[in-house]
Amino acid sequence: MILINIDSLSTTELQYIAQQERLEDWQTLDREELIDALEEAFGEQDDEVYSAQKGKIHRNRFCNSLTDYRGDKQNLSDLPGVEPLPETYLDTSIHLLLRDPQWAYAYWSISPDSRQMVFGEDGQAPSSLFLRVQETRIESGEVLSFDISVDREDTQWNINLPNMGSSYLVDLCWRDRKGNEMSLAQSKRVETYPAYWQKHSGELADNYASFLSNFASLVTKEGEIVDNPVIRDLAQQLCKGVL
Repeated sequence: MILINIDSLSTTELQYIAQQERLEDWQTLDREELIDALEEAFGEQDDEVYSAQKGKIHRNRFCNSLTDYRGDKQNLSDLPGVEPLPETYLDTSIHLLLRDPQWAYAYWSISPDSRQMVFGEDGQAPSSLFLRVQETRIESGEVLSFDISVDREDTQWNINLPNMGSSYLVDLCWRDRKGNEMSLAQSKRVETYPAYWQKHSGELADNYASFLSNFASLVTKEGEIVDNPVIRDLAQQLCKGVL
């Protein structure tokens, strides 16, 4: 198969790809005809690339998602089932997704009513938005928080999580010129957990095989430890002979 999992793609996805590949009359082709046309088109393109690069082919494939293969913005409004996303939503909400133990991704929307309340009818009220990140230590129950200033046009933010072994939630807040604060929306809580070696560092120091398995893939070609707080802390302890 020229296209990976081509049979699992919907007709709309096949039409999208055909449009990007600039196939003629793609609107009139049925599903099987689209598959045949795309396989033929990619086969011809691979032959051309092979002749030019002598086997050194580096091209992306459409697998199981709609991907803008050529990097160009396409007008998809004429595809069946395609509707534009609204510019604003009727509710104010914020969501927090855990990317990895050190980073979370927050995204939010502000309803027209909330935006008018915060920034006034003319949009010029001197109010400011910020994210209040609340951290709760899982073992001790200690609660900490810190604020991140955001612009009124922002709708997303990557948040560094300072400690593993804590749960986090984030409030979308605003502050008026008098210093009064209000939470517009609050996310659900996400949890992180401490790495095994943080509490078993002695095993790492005594077991050379475990040391190699953990550090071999976390060191750059230049011999520098990657930006991982757990590994960095363990490396410092090992270098100082604390363990």
